[in-house]
Amino acid sequence: MGDELVERCRRGGADAREAFSGLVELHQAAVSRFVARYVGRDGADEIVQETFLRAYQQIRRFEPGTNFAAWLFTIARFLCMARVKEAQRHPRVPLAETAAPAGDAPDVERLRAAMAKLPPILREVVAMRAIDGLDYREIAEITGEKEATLRSRLHDALEKLKTILGHEP
Repeated sequence: MGDELVERCRRGGADAREAFSGLVELHQAAVSRFVARYVGRDGADEIVQETFLRAYQQIRRFEPGTNFAAWLFTIARFLCMARVKEAQRHPRVPLAETAAPAGDAPDVERLRAAMAKLPPILREVVAMRAIDGLDYREIAEITGEKEATLRSRLHDALEKLKTILGHEP
């Protein structure tokens, strides 16, 4: 179904917007989770909207037969990285929200806080692998990194999380 929607968008015409709406429905939740884990909840909606806007504008650049979700995550990742760089230049922009929503278990709140302490490059691989369930090949497609590098980063991230969580009450 997703491939058909992509092809309808690429062809353009009267039903391209309708087809793209279907793609948004299919992928919006996953992209929203990814972006929120990368930059926090503040501003995530803006980045998600920009991700889909750019995807729509550049749909003809998408190579048929490749992974549309990976292409979409690549756009989102680029926008997240730009937001992180901007936040580093202007620290008043929060990078990650660490407070848990009402009803979250304390362990979830501790994990969220610990994840926020990781550098973005490590937080990203943890989110994609452990939370989104992507395999190393898919993460490599999105990030442009080698699988071995990603395995090493995940190992480093998990070691840092153990240390962070071990030092908190």
